[in-house]
Amino acid sequence: MRCVIITGGTVENLQWLSEFIDAKDRVICVDGGARYAAALELIPDIIIGDMDSLDHKELDRLVGLGAAVREYPPDKDDTDTALAMAEALSGSPEEIIIVGALGTRFDHSLANVHLLCVALDRGVKARIINEYNEISLVSPHASALLDGRPGDLFSLLPLTEQVTGVNVKGVRWPLENATFRIGNPYGVSNRLAEGKVDISVSSGLLLLIRTSGGLKYGK
Repeated sequence: MRCVIITGGTVENLQWLSEFIDAKDRVICVDGGARYAAALELIPDIIIGDMDSLDHKELDRLVGLGAAVREYPPDKDDTDTALAMAEALSGSPEEIIIVGALGTRFDHSLANVHLLCVALDRGVKARIINEYNEISLVSPHASALLDGRPGDLFSLLPLTEQVTGVNVKGVRWPLENATFRIGNPYGVSNRLAEGKVDISVSSGLLLLIRTSGGLKYGK
């Protein structure tokens, strides 16, 4: 089972979102993210958060259509999206996709990227996706195999202070047993040289960021 978390960040193309979400997905809306679901006439399974950015009339309407609500006080230690991640993991999904997680609030965007580590610790594949980017993690226990076209663009950035044993095959600039350190972002803007790319590390966490040219969002 796949779980899709719709947050209240930026979604520029609702048509893209409608084509991305499958009827079999478990859908969790984070507070104002329910507006996107409402615009698509989609009934979320759960709406979660402090409800500070969702009109209560809209909330009541969605509840009347069958959506469950987990409401929290504004003064809390966790972000609304962190609460949604915990809820998603409670359902033992095979994969978690977060949409609307990037936008004008960089602090929230970066916090959402860090939530990928929470899923990784539970052994669940997780990605942040928008119309332009796909963000995931590479770890010693979770290597990455990319499919795409020669020339497709991606970047690798360290999320931990140091990442060792970085191996990247099938790309324009391959790496073998490389080390990445924060402050030296030389993994930006690599390109696929073949149809498949293999990425692995021995220690640490890498952010894998694919950008628009090579993205495919099958349901």
